[in-house]
Amino acid sequence: MNLKTALTIAGSDCSGGAGIQADLKTMTMNGVYAMSVITALTAQNTTGVRAIQESTPEFLKQQIDAVFEDIFPDAIKIGMVSSSELIRIIADRLGYYNAKNIVVDPVMVATSGSSLMKTDAVQTLTETLLPIATLVTPNISEAQVLSELMIENREDMITAAKQIGDKYHCAVLIKGGHHVNDANDLLYMDGECIWFEGKRIDNPNTHGTGCTLSSAIASNLAKGFSLTKSVKRAKDYISGALAAMLDLGKGSGPIQHYFDLQSEFAKKTTMKTTDKLLEATKEIWQKYNEHPFVLGIQNGTLEKEKFRYYIIQDYLYLQEFAKTFAIGVAKAKNLEMANLFAKYIPVMNGELDIHSGFLAQFDVTQEEIDSVPRSLDNLSYTSYMLRVAYEEGEAEILASILSCTYSYEIIAKNIVKNNPDSVNDTFYGDWIKGYSSEEYAEGNIALLDALNSLTISYTERQMQHLIDIFVACSRYELAFWEMSWNKSL
Repeated sequence: MNLKTALTIAGSDCSGGAGIQADLKTMTMNGVYAMSVITALTAQNTTGVRAIQESTPEFLKQQIDAVFEDIFPDAIKIGMVSSSELIRIIADRLGYYNAKNIVVDPVMVATSGSSLMKTDAVQTLTETLLPIATLVTPNISEAQVLSELMIENREDMITAAKQIGDKYHCAVLIKGGHHVNDANDLLYMDGECIWFEGKRIDNPNTHGTGCTLSSAIASNLAKGFSLTKSVKRAKDYISGALAAMLDLGKGSGPIQHYFDLQSEFAKKTTMKTTDKLLEATKEIWQKYNEHPFVLGIQNGTLEKEKFRYYIIQDYLYLQEFAKTFAIGVAKAKNLEMANLFAKYIPVMNGELDIHSGFLAQFDVTQEEIDSVPRSLDNLSYTSYMLRVAYEEGEAEILASILSCTYSYEIIAKNIVKNNPDSVNDTFYGDWIKGYSSEEYAEGNIALLDALNSLTISYTERQMQHLIDIFVACSRYELAFWEMSWNKSL
């Protein structure tokens, strides 16, 4: 099982509502293997913090090294660190191990109002931890300290987020809470502001919500979700935990981390490779469905001459596409993969049968096909795909193939969804039915499963290379639709 891992570096809460205890519960409920490094022991409960006993710098270093040398975490959440010396140790060790997906929750003051961070530690935090962070998650009070600005409304939140993010070169999530809005949080990343609208839940027991949110975000980053998606999933988890209305303690009690033991949030314990590919190309694929050529097929209004041009070029494309499968057979490291590539050839024949029917309707002869040059877009696309096939491995070949085969299934099914009668179109109906059929989908399922299986142990660098191939081929697909619309050579 490819279980992802997350590490929390924070203080302990003996009452179980915040700190390390909240983090471990949250990470477990969000489907990752949770580990911890304790920065301090606290004597606290729902009414306040009574005492803090820090770890020594050397013991903190030993804890971090013990984790990284054995079970390297896919994401790290950093919570309460009360002294400059401990912060420097954390920054040094995370830099040494080149840690990724670092979420910093700058715990300066507890919900009860107790100070948890020494004044000089704030400066050390900003100098050493924020510059290496993926995300920092201050509440309003903490954001005011970090930005040196007063925050009284949404506009102030935006200004403060930009100030923090631009200064320390990290993404910023300012937690609105109920201070200036109804739990609306602001994410600032890459120069863009994204609001996450929350709903007010009338629950006074909010002890540990900041710890829980940052841990949930780290868990989702560990599983491969984008930062935006990770924040959204974490917000949904927090809402569920608050809505469970746990009522413990005499003060602001803890939330119910185990509100969903079946764990909707843990079901997807890891983001599959194919999910990552689709996430990276979702805007490109959306443009397929919005393209006038595809909309013309959907509505039955596409000029027949444009479709005639497309059918000829796509026929020429499929001839090269088939070679990719053949190279896949030769590259396969076992008989199962060789059979998969080989078995997909009949699906290719099925596509050619569809094309042959349209070619007959257009009175296109083999002589005409042989005399038509492949367009530059077609030539560039197939040349790139064949280069990938010749130079890369099985997974990379599958990535280049799926950008075509799976996108056609998605396009055809979207057409049927938007216009159920499209399958009955006297001209375009066969094309739509062919690519939206269960038989065609079964072939894609086999390819998708194979790609996910082949890439279970892929490193971050290998995964990014795979994504680059899939994005490039998806861009070529979009160019193919544009080429067909313009009938360009």
